[in-house]
Amino acid sequence: MLKSKIHISQNGELLAKSFTEHFVSLANDAISKRGRFLAVLSGGGTPLMAYRLLSKPPLLEVVPWGQVHLFWGDERHVPHEDPQSNFGQAREALLDHVNIPDENIHSIPTDPSPGEAALAYAQTLRSIAEANQSSVRFDLVMLGLGSDGHTASLFPGQSALWKDPIIVTEGSYQGRPATRLTMTPLVFNQARKIIFLVSGEAKADALANALGETRDVDRFPSQAIDPTNGKVLWMVDSAAAKMIP
Repeated sequence: MLKSKIHISQNGELLAKSFTEHFVSLANDAISKRGRFLAVLSGGGTPLMAYRLLSKPPLLEVVPWGQVHLFWGDERHVPHEDPQSNFGQAREALLDHVNIPDENIHSIPTDPSPGEAALAYAQTLRSIAEANQSSVRFDLVMLGLGSDGHTASLFPGQSALWKDPIIVTEGSYQGRPATRLTMTPLVFNQARKIIFLVSGEAKADALANALGETRDVDRFPSQAIDPTNGKVLWMVDSAAAKMIP
């Protein structure tokens, strides 16, 4: 984790606000340099707080939404109208309130079978890559951390499955079993910037393990997030950080 930094906020609300400041800065920098901002969004409570801040003044006016492209790191194989859909939650909190073109919203399809959806989304990622890139390089990837140590839908004990950019996996978290589609480290590790958002005392043990000296990506999947030419920032609140040495 030599490329990782840790930023600690007092609570989840301040954590969400701090993330939005990074989002705005990274968006404007990417657009000024490359003409577009490619960002991967995450599900979860703290991201939803950040999305709501981005959807309102003053942040609403400072993001050039016409040049923003949004993707999702993982998704449950449910209709986008389902309350469990990461895309559906983001649409309600953010997308319905900002002037982002429909063609810039790259949700994971859930109408086809899981296998067909994975292939389709892999093709979407290839289509957005620049001509000189073998795969898409995101400007920002937002990730969370489960109390069981999973990130995106990369669950403990499943690292042998991470052989393709997009895979189908079965995961159960907090009593919510689901078929999921998820990007893998093959995609995440191409990113320029990866930000983990972690809040709450329930995540303290998982965060300490993720950042600890014991390295085992099968037990601690977040440790597989190690960009080849990028940076990782852990943005956490004080409750989640209580067990960090």
